[in-house]
Amino acid sequence: ITFTQVVITLSQNSLWAALLLTAIAGIVLGMGMPTTPAYIVMVALLVPALVKLGATIPAAHMFAFYFAILSAITPPVALAAYAAAGIAGTEPMRTGMTAFRLSMGKALVPFMFTYTPALLFIDFAWAPFVSAIVAGVIGILALSAAYTRWWAMTITRVEQVALTVGGLILVFNQFWLNVIGITIVAAIWYEISRRRKDRMEALIGRA
Repeated sequence: ITFTQVVITLSQNSLWAALLLTAIAGIVLGMGMPTTPAYIVMVALLVPALVKLGATIPAAHMFAFYFAILSAITPPVALAAYAAAGIAGTEPMRTGMTAFRLSMGKALVPFMFTYTPALLFIDFAWAPFVSAIVAGVIGILALSAAYTRWWAMTITRVEQVALTVGGLILVFNQFWLNVIGITIVAAIWYEISRRRKDRMEALIGRA
């Protein structure tokens, strides 16, 4: 109960801040225990805070469960990544960091179905469902490119930051935020395509 109150206090009654704190707590708890016990602890400690701040009960539970699973590939105790490293014969920490970078785009998903319960078929309506799917696909693509610094070619730091901002804006699935986020991502893709075309033409010219 005290832990729940701490989350509510730190988040200043902001659902976004409470979700972020819950995600961090889920990853930390998952470092020391398997997914199911980590989820059970989060249900006892954190899910009530999310529900109190406005999240639907199924969305709050799915959010907690999602990040309890994600902890399996989050360093420094990325158990699933370390098991994969043993099979592949690679260095465990480097494998864990690579798994972390490749998976962070998916961290957008639980935030999206918290803000758009229609993705979980709760209070379902076609308009928010379709817009959330479109925004989610573009947002995950943008964040994945930002975390890996690759989108058809190596991207710059400025493009990385812009894609991160654009991807995060799409979490809320609000019309004008979607317009801004998609515009940012489209502009970065246009710039990358132009730069890639110039490079290909230069290589063809040398040949």
